[in-house]
Amino acid sequence: MECAILAAADHSILSDVGLCIVAAWILAVITQTLRQPMLLAYLVAGLLIGPEMGFGIVQDRISITTISELGLILLLFMIGLEMDLKHVLGAGKQITLTAVSQIAGCFLLGVFVFWMLGFKASEGNLGAVYLAAAGALSSTVIIVKLLYDKRELNTLPGRITLGVLVLQDVFAILFLALQPNFSNPSPGVIVVSGIKVAGLVGAAFGASRYILPTLFHNVARVPEQLVAVPG
Repeated sequence: MECAILAAADHSILSDVGLCIVAAWILAVITQTLRQPMLLAYLVAGLLIGPEMGFGIVQDRISITTISELGLILLLFMIGLEMDLKHVLGAGKQITLTAVSQIAGCFLLGVFVFWMLGFKASEGNLGAVYLAAAGALSSTVIIVKLLYDKRELNTLPGRITLGVLVLQDVFAILFLALQPNFSNPSPGVIVVSGIKVAGLVGAAFGASRYILPTLFHNVARVPEQLVAVPG
């Protein structure tokens, strides 16, 4: 009985994946004809076949979650193949100045705008602060995908844009780490949170610089391991 249920679930997921691929392909042909970004076709396809705003062709919540996670993983994997952090870091000064001015300017402007719209920015009610932080950030996945489609990832503007996106992600991590302490700020807790975030970023950078290249090089020697080990 359990085997039959699992088989039916697997069949449902495979069918939903097939429907998503067909819908994305049809809309991709249309958007390409109209000279629009391919990413727009994928987003619209998901809306049209989904249960909330579309025709409800795919309704299984588990299938929707699984397909979205797989799509995001494949997209990030494809983007990772095209990214070269050495080229990005080569424009460090321009990236730093651009990122700091963009994040700080958009954050302060956002606080003012949302405060004028009636959101509070005082202790215990920080709606304007949260909205301003969200408004200062961009979607790294969407922008990198657009740059990838236009073959601009390796250009100077593309590298600066990518570097700004990375620093935005760092800002988001810092903001989320400090966010629980906004209602009752404590310098000690904030410093500890900052140290933890810095340690996490440093550990990730060190692993990607010194550990993962050697590991992947050894894995690549054996085809079976190359297929079995996740990227």
